[in-house]
Amino acid sequence: MNRKDTTRPVHLIVNPHSGHGGKRHALGELRSVMSDAGLDVVEYITKSAEDATRRAREVAPHARAVMVWGGDGTVNDVVNGMISSPTPILAYPAGTENLLAKELQIPSDPRRIVETLLNSPTRQCDVGVVNGHNFMLIIGVGFDGEVVRRLSAVRTGHISYLSYFWPIWRTFWEHDFPKMRIVADGREIFNDFGMAFVGNISRYAVGLRICRDAVFDDGLLDLVVFSCRRQSALVLHAAWTLLRRHPLKGDVIYKQFKNLQIECDRPVSSQVDGDVGPDTPLDISLAPGKIKLIIPPRRPSPWAVWPWKGNPSQ
Repeated sequence: MNRKDTTRPVHLIVNPHSGHGGKRHALGELRSVMSDAGLDVVEYITKSAEDATRRAREVAPHARAVMVWGGDGTVNDVVNGMISSPTPILAYPAGTENLLAKELQIPSDPRRIVETLLNSPTRQCDVGVVNGHNFMLIIGVGFDGEVVRRLSAVRTGHISYLSYFWPIWRTFWEHDFPKMRIVADGREIFNDFGMAFVGNISRYAVGLRICRDAVFDDGLLDLVVFSCRRQSALVLHAAWTLLRRHPLKGDVIYKQFKNLQIECDRPVSSQVDGDVGPDTPLDISLAPGKIKLIIPPRRPSPWAVWPWKGNPSQ
C-alpha cells in the first residue's frame, strides 16, 4: 500500500508499560506532531499480553501504516499479527533496549520519526519461527535464557538496565552450562557444553553484536555457538564479543542456516526477542512470509572500517 494514500489512517499501537521519563513525554509530543502533519491517527492502548497481535491483525487491512510504541516484545506481538501483510510497520524506540529500532537506525525524536513515516522507503524483512512462534530479532539459549527467566519471575512493571544486574550476577555464579546438540540444515555441527544465539539482526543488548554479520533481509538466520563449561570461559567470550572478533575464535561456531534444531541434556531456558521463550528442544526456521518495515536511509557505521567486520553495512 502506498503511504501517500491519505484515505486510510495510521494506526498507533501503544504499550502503556513501555517508556519512562522523557520517553513518556515524547508520546504526547508524537501525537501533536502527527496531528500537525495532518495525519489521521487511530490510537490503541494494549491491555494484556498479545493484545497487540490481535489488534494489528484487525487493523492491517485498513491501515496506511502501523506504528508501534513499545519495546521489542510489543514489536514481536505486532509482527505476529502482520506476517505477509502489505501494510508497513514502523517501530518507535520506546522500550528499554529497542534492538530493532537501533538496528534500523530509527530516530526517537517525534518530528524525525514522522518524517521517516512519511518519506522513508520500505523493505521486505525476514521473520524467524521457533517452535511455531514468530520472532524478529534474536534468540538466546542457555545462560541468556536463564537471565531473562529470572528477571521475568520478579518483574512487576517497567524495567531498566539496572533491573538486569541481579539476574545476571546470580546466573553468572550459579549457571550450570548444558550439553547441547545442534543440527543445522540437516548436519550436526555441535555436541558439547555451551550456549547458543540465533539472530535475524546483528545487535544485542548494550550494543553487543553477537550475531555480527546478520542481515534482516538476506533469507538466512545466523547462529553463534560458544563452547563453554566454566564461568572463566564466559568472561573471555564476552571480551572477544565486545571487540566483534568472536567468530575468529576456535571455540566459537558462526554459521548461517535456514533450519536448526537444538537439543540439550535437560530442559534449558531460552529468551525470544527479550522475553521468556520455550525450553529446549527448539526447532528454528525461516517463516514462509515476510514483514514490511519502514526503514530510514542508513548512516555509515564507523565499525565498517574494522578489517574483521564481515558485513560493512552493519
